[in-house]
Amino acid sequence: MNWHEEYRKKYKELKEKGVPFFPDVVLLDTIAACLVFALLVYLAAFHPPHLEGLADPTDTNYTPRPEWYFLFLFQALKFFPGSMEAVAAIILPGALLGVLFLVPFLDRGPERHPFDRPLWTGLGIFGLCVYAGLTWAASKSPLANPAEEKRPDVIAGKRLYAQLSCAYCHQIKNEGGRVGPALDRLSDATTDEWLSKHLRDPQAGTPGSRMPKMNLLDDEVSALTAYIRSYNPNDPFTPAAPKLFAENCSACHRIRGEGGDLAPDLSEIGAMRDKAHIQKYIQDPAQFNPDSTMPAYKGQLKDHEIEDLSRYLARQRRR
Repeated sequence: MNWHEEYRKKYKELKEKGVPFFPDVVLLDTIAACLVFALLVYLAAFHPPHLEGLADPTDTNYTPRPEWYFLFLFQALKFFPGSMEAVAAIILPGALLGVLFLVPFLDRGPERHPFDRPLWTGLGIFGLCVYAGLTWAASKSPLANPAEEKRPDVIAGKRLYAQLSCAYCHQIKNEGGRVGPALDRLSDATTDEWLSKHLRDPQAGTPGSRMPKMNLLDDEVSALTAYIRSYNPNDPFTPAAPKLFAENCSACHRIRGEGGDLAPDLSEIGAMRDKAHIQKYIQDPAQFNPDSTMPAYKGQLKDHEIEDLSRYLARQRRR
């Protein structure tokens, strides 16, 4: 008797000793489905997922990250930069799917216990370890551009800026036209009141201005003002701020060619990060980058010193 016939005989014996599909097996399946459903209801009610702001296709600073079950592929891409990305994104996953498809044809032995199939069991465990390792590494990797909560009026102003095609004449972060001034590099003397007046009637605020009157509503003026001012905080720093930077930061960072080169150049940090982000980062860098070697200055510097240093760094833009 070959193993095929022995298998069929044993299957028949076990089937005769088994339980009926209905209602026994159906009842067990129903209980399992209800438990899973109850777990999903509990998670949705008491542990809802963290949602970020609305997707903004004009935001070039945002770094998207996949859900946890695709983090392994996200991490694998880091080992194949540039033109080699196709290897990690297409070739290797395709090869693995091909192996999984061929397993039933390659492993045709009668043994079913994992210990009796050391080759395929070992390959499976190795694959799970690689998957878990890449997923863990990706979950611990720092966010290049952490998602931050933004003011609703700033978000509304950004959308309005795009809808009105302001970028035809103005620049923000070196993108846009050169007819008007760069809106992220306005004079420090520019105030909310001046901006509001200029947006309502450019010729009244700046005689001879080529900017047309847009007939904006009050809410639209407020939103555009908030968005433009988010790049021009107009928060003065004290004369002690440069000294604070020199004593605490210049060993690793540099500004306009002066300082160390162990950490990023901060000459344009104000064009990329606002004061609130800079202040939080100085207080505790680990909340943004768990692998950061920069110490947390909360407790080392006084609160007003961190505030002063943040204002100083937020003003760092190349003119």
